[in-house]
Amino acid sequence: MKKRFTQVALVTCTALCASMLPTAAVPMSAEAATKNVVVCIDPGHGGSNLGAQYNDLQEKDLTLQIANAMYAELTKYEGVTVVMTRTTDAELSLSDRAQIAKNNQADFLYSIHLNASSEHNLYGSEVWTSGFGEMYAKGQAFGKIETAELSSQIGVYTRGVKTKLSEASNMSRDYYGVISAATSLNVPSVIIEHCYMDEAHDTGFYMEEGDLEAFGKADATAVAKYFGLKSTALGVDYSTYVKEEVAAPALPVAQDLTPPETAAITVTQYDAATRTAKLHVLAKDSGSPIIYYSYSTDSGASWSVLCGWTANGEGDISVVLPENSNGTITLAVYNNYDLCTISNTVTVY
Repeated sequence: MKKRFTQVALVTCTALCASMLPTAAVPMSAEAATKNVVVCIDPGHGGSNLGAQYNDLQEKDLTLQIANAMYAELTKYEGVTVVMTRTTDAELSLSDRAQIAKNNQADFLYSIHLNASSEHNLYGSEVWTSGFGEMYAKGQAFGKIETAELSSQIGVYTRGVKTKLSEASNMSRDYYGVISAATSLNVPSVIIEHCYMDEAHDTGFYMEEGDLEAFGKADATAVAKYFGLKSTALGVDYSTYVKEEVAAPALPVAQDLTPPETAAITVTQYDAATRTAKLHVLAKDSGSPIIYYSYSTDSGASWSVLCGWTANGEGDISVVLPENSNGTITLAVYNNYDLCTISNTVTVY
């Protein structure tokens, strides 16, 4: 049986030099000279940069454990060299992380993170990538594999593969610093947000013994599929794996800045004995997928927790009205940039 832990042991693969200059990182493979794919793993945060802090845990510790597990799994594959931006509780700038990948001629930089939200109500995994050209195409192709692995192997809800450009720069560069720095050095990169540390849906994915190692193994499998690697030790061969090809966009791909265009509900059935209403929902957004809904049974005075929405455009849901309901239902639908549109209110009884 798994045991809940309250402290995270920092497992180090090798020590970086005390100065932590970008050239300090070394390939973490004995056969580096013969490898034809170079992967750079970046455990997010470190040092005084703690990251998210919940349940007596610090993100900087968790990312290092995930990264170490990812490294250990990836080095079981043939044809790959693995480097890490940090292997201790060290602080690095975002540009230094990208420069380490560049100095080691990395084919891809993977920045490892866990998430949190201001309202503490979001859950699921997401991958952020560059909005520019080939960096976008490669990031999107990998991100689709990554989120599928986290969903199928671990059960984390998928929030999608997304871009975010800097509004302060008139959308001329990527918003996230490590991605922007890597893109400027022509290194494909993604930020992998494995789950949320501050929401009940996701606490079961990272707080038990073995959870972080499972994340790292899923990450490694996604990398192996993306690059078509094989492992005699693991008995797997992804050399014929067909990944989705994503075209490089002619113009930068920015984030969706508008909420869903349509949110409408109709009552199709009501069972007074169980106080259950069945609703038909129209929920559409041309800019990004709709991924959650919540509902109110008191004209918006209070709302339910977020529920996953995977229907394409329209679907059906059931809502149980509590005793203190005023007999109405209102729906809120959210796209994967967490922008919301409120539906009409229907009277059930």
